[in-house]
Amino acid sequence: MTSLLGIALAASLAAPHSLPLSSASRPVTSQQPMIRFLGGHTFADRAADVQAMLQGLNARRTAAGLAPLTLDQSLSSIALDHAADMAVRSYFAHVTPEGVSPFGRMDRAHIPYGYAGENMAIDESARAAELALWLSPEHRDNILQSHFVKVGIAAISTNDGEIFVEDFTD
Repeated sequence: MTSLLGIALAASLAAPHSLPLSSASRPVTSQQPMIRFLGGHTFADRAADVQAMLQGLNARRTAAGLAPLTLDQSLSSIALDHAADMAVRSYFAHVTPEGVSPFGRMDRAHIPYGYAGENMAIDESARAAELALWLSPEHRDNILQSHFVKVGIAAISTNDGEIFVEDFTD
């Protein structure tokens, strides 16, 4: 399957407001998949593919002299919600049909950020998606953004391939 990449958001976008960075989110420490029920469908996050994406991101960041990203459960939850919504409603975009952006999803989930970004891909495997994102300049900019310290990753299977969503914050 050929990689289909969404339009990347700018490498680092300043939030319209600054919230304190005392986040209620916590790192994901288990391999337990998150599960979502939406539109009569059940979506289980593919934990092994999430870990593969995280390892790929951090290997590329480390090679560039940047600190590794911490996998954040709150960001992973909104990434999974967005991936499931795209699968159920058959669209592929950073902004929902109702106009909700990644920043709006973060705001609704009370996730504080000063900088935030999102990468998305549909591909046959985590390895293929990670490489496709790396080869795209806009997506690579998000991967190498020094402001970002947290990432939420979702990986779900669909009939069209696997959907990957990466949400980044500082």
